[in-house]
Amino acid sequence: MLRQLLNGFTAVITLCIAVAINSSVAWSNVSSLAGQSHMTRAEFDQVFADAAAAAARSGNTPANRERLRNIGWKYLNVPLASK
Repeated sequence: MLRQLLNGFTAVITLCIAVAINSSVAWSNVSSLAGQSHMTRAEFDQVFADAAAAAARSGNTPANRERLRNIGWKYLNVPLASK
């Protein structure tokens, strides 16, 4: 019983150390972003324009979303007895 308890504690301590090391590595990646140069207003606007264009190409338009939403409501509104 004592051996199992010690093995359990060893596993928990090892896991905690691994989490601590990984979180410190992740934090150092985040903190290094502070040294990057800032985006200009035009670059910032271009990012959103590119995202909007990609969404439109994928068929993610308001009309398409509304059509899919209506199909979903029809499916959900079917009485349980008919399923």
